[in-house]
Amino acid sequence: MSLKSRIGPLALEAPLGKRTASGQVFRAIHVEQRKLLVVRVFPVPLGLTPESRQDFAVQLEQLKQLRHPSIVRCYGGGFDARNAYLVYEMIDGESLDKLLARRHRLPWETAFAYGKQLADALQYAHLLGWVHGRLRPEKLLLPHLLSQSQGSDAAAPTQDLIKLTDFRREAIASAIGGAPPGLDELMYVAPELLAPDAVPSEKSDLYALGAVLYTMLVGQPPLIAGNISELMAHMQRTVPASVQSQVLDCPIWLSAIVDQLLAKDPQQRPFGAAAVCLAFKEAERRGIEGAGVLQHATGGFSPLKLKQADRQEAEKVLGIKPKKVRRSREQPIWESAWALVGALVLSVALAVWLMLPLSRTTLRARAEKLLASEEFDDWDSARDLYLDDLVTRFPDTEDATWARSQIDYVDSVDAERRLERMAKNNRTPEREIERRYLEASRYEKFGDRITALEMYRSMVKLLSDDPADLPVVTLAGRRIKELESRPLDADELQKLLMSKLNEADELFKKGSVQNAREIWESVLHLYADNQELAAPVSTARSRLDGLK
Repeated sequence: MSLKSRIGPLALEAPLGKRTASGQVFRAIHVEQRKLLVVRVFPVPLGLTPESRQDFAVQLEQLKQLRHPSIVRCYGGGFDARNAYLVYEMIDGESLDKLLARRHRLPWETAFAYGKQLADALQYAHLLGWVHGRLRPEKLLLPHLLSQSQGSDAAAPTQDLIKLTDFRREAIASAIGGAPPGLDELMYVAPELLAPDAVPSEKSDLYALGAVLYTMLVGQPPLIAGNISELMAHMQRTVPASVQSQVLDCPIWLSAIVDQLLAKDPQQRPFGAAAVCLAFKEAERRGIEGAGVLQHATGGFSPLKLKQADRQEAEKVLGIKPKKVRRSREQPIWESAWALVGALVLSVALAVWLMLPLSRTTLRARAEKLLASEEFDDWDSARDLYLDDLVTRFPDTEDATWARSQIDYVDSVDAERRLERMAKNNRTPEREIERRYLEASRYEKFGDRITALEMYRSMVKLLSDDPADLPVVTLAGRRIKELESRPLDADELQKLLMSKLNEADELFKKGSVQNAREIWESVLHLYADNQELAAPVSTARSRLDGLK
């Protein structure tokens, strides 16, 4: 697949991985918004019909609505002549499989923190009708990793954050394509998916969650083999050794959760991701209250069943006498059907409420609140979260007109910050308009408002047709208003240069030769071609010649 340096509104930069049958992932920049993103580029399937494209577009809009702290956000996508693409938020970090390759396994506290977030993300996605189907360590990203300074064990997340990526449905999945799962991928696939025509389900996602937790805790997947045939046989018959039997510091209750998630019969797995979330929350609550691991095991708190042998061992260590078996076991409140149904209803209601589009008044109010901040990050959030929606959903309203002006302003500030960094690092911009702006800025900083104003005006007049130039054009317009707000003297430039030359002479007399040299060189650099300023230019040249 041959790629251009640009696809849609995105300029492709460095690849973030090797090219595969399902395309390639790149770091990219949105040309207009100047925002760093990740884009998956893949060839358009042969025979893709208009109906297929429509299905792709519909599912893409649905994918954009997946907004959860532990799910990598998709901003959209589309097609060009030869390729299709999906655009995602940039995550500054690494994937879980790379972290495990360095550290072998993770502390149970870290695995628990990751598992809790993933269960919550799956609960959210399942309620909205999304099944992941490919959950494994390489699909999990860890933001904000510390740099490795003291060997592999020194590299650890600053916070236990994790994000799940690569959700897709039929139309998107068929467009992306891909090869059948390899040996490493099959280790996280639920046994029931080996059947012909089997499709991923919420229960298979729970199995994959259990396999990921097992890998984090033990350092290897629950079932391993030398080839696919051997692994498939293990998946059908072999029960993995429990985590607790291999990792002595792992709590029995956490091992029990993993055991049930890895049940070969889907009906023996938890009722759903909501049940897993309840188990994790109860475990966390007991931990905050100070209950030890063995008390957790014997307290009967978990909606996931604890093996009887583990319970008896915990009671023996604690010195607790075994309880007499009752005719009817009391069912914990969180395990009852009405509690689970209530939790699901509440979650669905919350998800529906969160998915409802904000009103025009709310969008503007939230945008105004962020724009009132002095932090550019808040302005950036206002543009991405609210202003763009105002323009898209209410295009012919006064609020949309206001939003467009605010977007232009934020884009211009973004461009200004970027150009200032370029100037500070002595980098030459690629775009002509950016080079002109930096040149005009140099005149303005030198004190020559007249020349700077002329250059800013020429930028607005001659280079405003390209949409990609708009942020810099807007920025130039801001500088024009600022400069025009102060009266300009016709002889101002001559007075300025004489003042600068006198300043340089005084600096030279005081021994500040380098500062004087910088002024003389600036006069030569900026005005050597201006015949009307030949006299001050000649003076600056003679002063420099005297230093040789």
